Amino acid sequence: MLRLFLLGIAGFFVAFTALADPAAPPRYALVIGNSDYQQRGWQLANPANDARLMAESLAEVGFQVDLVLNASEDRMEEAFAAHGAHLKAGGKSSVGLIYYAGHGVQSQGLNYLVPVDADARSEQDIWRQAPRLGDALRYVEDAGNAVNFVILDACRDNPLPSATRSAGGGLAEVKPSRGLLISYSTAPGYVAYDGDGANSAFALALAQTLKQQNLIAEQVFKRVADTVNASTGGLQTPFYNSGLTGADFCFAGCTGAPAPVSAPAPTVVDDPVFSTRLPAGARSAGNTEEAPAQAGPVVSPAAGTVSALVRQGAFAAAANGGPVEARRFQDCTDCPQMVAIPAGTFRMGSPDSEPERKATEGPQWQPQVAIFAASEKEISWADLDACIAGGGCAGNKAKAETRSDRWTRPAMPVVNITWWEAMEYVRWLNEQVEGEPYRLLNEAEWEYAARAGTETAFNTGDYLTDKDANFNASGRQYNGGPKGAFPRQPLPVGAYPPNAFGLYDMHGNAAEWVADCWFHDYMGRIGKAAPEEGAEMCSRVVRGGSWEKVPSYVRSAVRDAFPSSGRDDAIGFRVARDPDPS
Repeated sequence: MLRLFLLGIAGFFVAFTALADPAAPPRYALVIGNSDYQQRGWQLANPANDARLMAESLAEVGFQVDLVLNASEDRMEEAFAAHGAHLKAGGKSSVGLIYYAGHGVQSQGLNYLVPVDADARSEQDIWRQAPRLGDALRYVEDAGNAVNFVILDACRDNPLPSATRSAGGGLAEVKPSRGLLISYSTAPGYVAYDGDGANSAFALALAQTLKQQNLIAEQVFKRVADTVNASTGGLQTPFYNSGLTGADFCFAGCTGAPAPVSAPAPTVVDDPVFSTRLPAGARSAGNTEEAPAQAGPVVSPAAGTVSALVRQGAFAAAANGGPVEARRFQDCTDCPQMVAIPAGTFRMGSPDSEPERKATEGPQWQPQVAIFAASEKEISWADLDACIAGGGCAGNKAKAETRSDRWTRPAMPVVNITWWEAMEYVRWLNEQVEGEPYRLLNEAEWEYAARAGTETAFNTGDYLTDKDANFNASGRQYNGGPKGAFPRQPLPVGAYPPNAFGLYDMHGNAAEWVADCWFHDYMGRIGKAAPEEGAEMCSRVVRGGSWEKVPSYVRSAVRDAFPSSGRDDAIGFRVARDPDPS
């Protein structure tokens, strides 16, 4: 007996409806979209939307669709088995398709599709808790039908808390067997973008293209790759491998033949499981949510303008209260991923009542923070190496001063960098773009970004755990928080959940240089957020605490000073960017 799942975990069952044209080979699609991950920081905005869009598009071209949203491990396994059973019952002429959107992880050359109930903190957890792509393919191979598609929009950011394992942020290439085409939303080993709107660029392009008549399958995926590459400014290029043989397959009909005729919409069984099977040509039933609006044809903008359009959209989204996914942008291939931060005011510093408060954290004042962007993660060695290779940071000695080669792997945060060397990186970034929009955050911007709308000691509340940040959680804890692990070193950037502004590692990991000269307190501060100026060789402010600090030293309000020419195993930086002049 199939177990029942909670409303929204997606498992639907509706009576299976035959195609309107009984002579046409049956087409079966399994569409899975995992967005609402239960583990903190893993949530994705668009996979469920993408799955709904794909289910409707596939139904329009004759597929009978099982749509599964926010699936547990058990539900995914059951769905793969049921899909194989449908193909086997349909016979050798049947056409099968699996579309998966959500987190996907490669480990030791195998691909794992991550269910929403995964509680994974390590690569080994993924092995136990996530179905392997190979398991799904075995059901397809056992069915023995002639034409199959597997479409993987599963290359979003790797959710695991450490990039030192072999589990990668993209998917491994799978060599297709006879009669199988495998499509990836981005090239194997690379990470795709969740999208700035209601759907990812890949899902939009595929939904539009597969409904065009007289395009054979390989042409569909080639055109999708061209469209996504253009719409993302070259940052994402889909990839496919085809083992299809025999007669050409057209999703919407070949040689001028009409697309399969739509079947009537199904009647949805009143089931607490809340899922649906879409017959050919039917729109989603049993779902009171409006279907996401489909954009018009994707038009390639003029060369060099894509990044500007994305960037302007990100700042507009920040100004209008848009989600984090809509506020991300990247100016160039070697530029850091940025997140536009909305303007606002906040109470800077700590109140007298905050435990272990220091006099340097007051008196509290209310800066007016203009809209700006901050790098999503601390600057990594991969980022700095790009600058060195480009000649912009040629004299940088940070890596030579760092105690262990393991600490200088590409995904690790830059440490042992002086304030002046950080400014060399900023200057190099500005050479990659027009004008001089890049800079270090000023101190008020940094605390505003770290708090992300909170007024508590941490952006996680009144205490911090070892699941939230990299710091010394092994000793005396803060405000009743639990004890935990102490890694005793920096960890890869983005290894812990982001805050509400979409920024990673604002507490702990590497402390971060900001633009300001050090002054003992905030006495006399009013008005707009701006860097505190001083002598050229002043000590600079360092914010955020670090991997070596106890919890009270990684609070949102904690500030410290360090010589601008000094190096430390715990000090790195992130960058800011101003919007384009209006």
